[in-house]
Amino acid sequence: MLDTLYPYGEADGAAITERTPWAAASRKGRLRAALDRTYLRTYLEAHRAGEARVALGRAADFYGPRVMRMMNPTLGGAFFPAALTGEPALGFGDITLPHSYSYLPDIAAGLVELGTTGDEEALGRAWHLPTVPAVSTEHIHGLAERVIGGRITTRVLERPVAAGPFDERFMAEYAESFYQHLIPQNMVWTPFEHRFGRQPTPLLDGPRTIVEWYRELLAARPSTRQP
Repeated sequence: MLDTLYPYGEADGAAITERTPWAAASRKGRLRAALDRTYLRTYLEAHRAGEARVALGRAADFYGPRVMRMMNPTLGGAFFPAALTGEPALGFGDITLPHSYSYLPDIAAGLVELGTTGDEEALGRAWHLPTVPAVSTEHIHGLAERVIGGRITTRVLERPVAAGPFDERFMAEYAESFYQHLIPQNMVWTPFEHRFGRQPTPLLDGPRTIVEWYRELLAARPSTRQP
């Protein structure tokens, strides 16, 4: 099963491990934590009873090729197409703070590892999936500039206000989760590395693959310009 970091809330953002206490303070975070407790108990009880083989993988904000959601407020469909077409690319909060980003192919590979492992001791628990050490969102923007070969115009939203594809309704709902962009958020995945020996994709390789994929996507779209 794939899971998120929302239950941790603002707890120990400098080093979020599988042992970090759950401290969700937002309405959505508390709801997610309650759901997690319910299904974790249900699935892990099934595991202990021998009714299923269960493992959970947690990931940070994900990015990568085929991440098409325009409403992904970090490095999804609202960032790379804008960066490639010269439009303002949005950044949220303090983009100089360290923030964990999980590369989508690494998430998939980690889940496959958990789903096919013959190591019974690796089951019946939650794991943080392979993720490069946290860097600032500003640093990721710089890597994207290197790959694109030009400057990216970035508009940083210091508070949750409507901008670009994010309308007032979205921002009103997202406001309580905006804290994620105002504190350090560093997900540590050392236990997975020690158990399975896997490494995440090098930091520069991710943006390079993403830019190439989006370039192909944009080139394949019909032009909307009038003759």
